[in-house]
Amino acid sequence: MSVATSATGSPARAGRHAASSPESPWTGTAHLIRLALRRDRVRLTVWIAVLTLLMAYAPNAITLAYPEESQRRARVELLKTPAGMILGGPMFGKNETDLGVMMANEMMLTLIVAISILAILTVIRHTRAEEEGGTAELVLASAVGRYARTAAALVLVAAVNVVLATTMTAAMAATGFDVVDTAAMCIGVTAVAMVFGGVAAVTAQMWRTGRAATGAAMAMLALAALIRGVGDVIDNSGSALSWCSPIAWAQQMRAFVDLRWWPLALLIVLTLALIAFAGFLEARRQYDTGTITSTGDRPDAGPIRGVLGLHLVLQRGQTIGWSVGLFLSGLAFGSMTKSLIDAAEGNELLARMLSAQGTDGVYTTMSQFLAAAAGAYVVSAVLRVYADEQSGLAEAVLAGSVSRRRWLFSAVASAVAGSGVLMFFAGLGNGLGAGLTLGEPHTVLRLTLAGMAFVPALAVLAGVAALAVALRQSWVGWLAVTFVVASLYLGALLRLPSWVIDLSPVGRTTVPIDVPVVALVVMALIATALTLSAGWLYRRRDAV
Repeated sequence: MSVATSATGSPARAGRHAASSPESPWTGTAHLIRLALRRDRVRLTVWIAVLTLLMAYAPNAITLAYPEESQRRARVELLKTPAGMILGGPMFGKNETDLGVMMANEMMLTLIVAISILAILTVIRHTRAEEEGGTAELVLASAVGRYARTAAALVLVAAVNVVLATTMTAAMAATGFDVVDTAAMCIGVTAVAMVFGGVAAVTAQMWRTGRAATGAAMAMLALAALIRGVGDVIDNSGSALSWCSPIAWAQQMRAFVDLRWWPLALLIVLTLALIAFAGFLEARRQYDTGTITSTGDRPDAGPIRGVLGLHLVLQRGQTIGWSVGLFLSGLAFGSMTKSLIDAAEGNELLARMLSAQGTDGVYTTMSQFLAAAAGAYVVSAVLRVYADEQSGLAEAVLAGSVSRRRWLFSAVASAVAGSGVLMFFAGLGNGLGAGLTLGEPHTVLRLTLAGMAFVPALAVLAGVAALAVALRQSWVGWLAVTFVVASLYLGALLRLPSWVIDLSPVGRTTVPIDVPVVALVVMALIATALTLSAGWLYRRRDAV
């Protein structure tokens, strides 16, 4: 090569590099927004449609559920119990039987959690998950600024929240609610979701894997919900502890009671602060790394024995975290039993329920809610197979003597085993809370065994998730979890037909009221059939 050639070659390369280098850290944001919209158009459309239809349907359902003033007053007394405060929202002692106030109490927490989960998943999907899977490397090879990917994800979440606030307000106002109060309620809900979109942007910079970043953001959401619930138990109108949670800020806007807008400013300021912090972290880390460094290899670690052992090790941290969370939740739920019994003395509705089912009816409801939460763990554990396949991490295992069916079946087995651990601690916490407050030591063993009885139901969810992996449709697994939660929490409110509610495997498990042996056996058989079908499909389809 001549000197001239080499001399001209270097400037040429430098010129091409300069041409492809972004002029600002935001370069390419608009293109990435369009790409994200194209990728998520079906997923986001379904979310928006379902939540909007829910807001159109819920007012009529509440009216049908509580047609008389006496029934609405009984509902208010029920919601003032500790369990009601945690699952609903603050009661401000004004217009408590008004339909708008009832909507805010019944729906705000549900909507906040649902839309916040959507925001977290969307941000992680377009930031950390793309780095982990290698897609971001292709994007960054073009003229894309450092902040463009995170900015595009947050703009997309903001746009979705604006659409949801508009459509939900229109749907609810169309049924006769005041437009301003309705708008305040919906804007407050979506503002909280935007906060947790910012939380996800921060965790995406801190953890190297999408799974860890998502788990951290979800944990913050759960902590915020718990703090808000405990704070409102201390004071029905909201205590000082309640104000430590952004969820309480939206509820303290007091839509339909005594509307005030200033708590919305707190949500906006927190969102901007989180986005700025995410940008600060992103500017100081290298590509495909996190600000929280990994601990590295452990030379003294024991060998991993078999494929099942590998799955168990991979989900060990998740299992421990979920077990602690469900134990504490069970402890809180169980400790409310005495409060519910005391509240029944002045509440005819509660008194009738306890007269018909005794405290076992309360235990069953609490256990079902804990099992529904465990269902999210089961589905996420099985869907990890699909995520690892997409990112290429599964190639190292499947390149050896491990068959694809064995890889999938082992994931299902480890998820079901993990669910057994989760439900043991959930039942133990529930039993300890109820047993200590009521002075009934035998309740501890009863509710621990009752928790374990939900494992067949969770095995069905694991089978559905395996089928979702085989079909490359991960949303199918999350749809099953959503159905289980909705049938438990909103089934009565939405007046769903009994046969629809009975399709939920968790709802069919009615211990300790009754031990449905036949139903448990049938669920175990269904779980086995789903898993075998998934294995057959997974073996026959292409790798990618």
